[in-house]
Amino acid sequence: MTPAEYLESAATRLTDAGCEVTHEAVGPVDALVGYQRTFALPAMSRIHVVTAMAHLDPTPENIAAWTRDVSQFSRGRTGALRGAQSGIGAFAVVVADQVTPEAVAAAQVKPKVEFAVRTQRVLVDLSTGEIHTFRGRLLFGFALNGTLRRAFDAHVLVPA
Repeated sequence: MTPAEYLESAATRLTDAGCEVTHEAVGPVDALVGYQRTFALPAMSRIHVVTAMAHLDPTPENIAAWTRDVSQFSRGRTGALRGAQSGIGAFAVVVADQVTPEAVAAAQVKPKVEFAVRTQRVLVDLSTGEIHTFRGRLLFGFALNGTLRRAFDAHVLVPA
């Protein structure tokens, strides 16, 4: 599967999951973006889920920069007040032809939680068909874990 084919399939998957799907500039990169509003019952909060995907060179530096860009983009994209009643869960997805162990380690870093915003790094390795990301649980924002895990499973396609 090529990166273009993966992104095309991902656009269909995001649409099927109920996302508004667009192509937008996220930082300096043209990205596939899925946006969805949902309600997290355990947290009694509205969650804005932003999934941004792009084919990038999977260096640890690029993964970190992409995560920062997606976090900043999602804040501007939602245009919503964040706090006790509303939050943002973002997935910064790097689609790569092949990855290095350093890139995998960079993708598996625990997501940084800023004020009502959690951005999770995701690395899709098309050569092996694997998805690399943090798989643990977070104490801060624990009520959102299930909602965001379900969104991740619905939004991020395992390469064929």
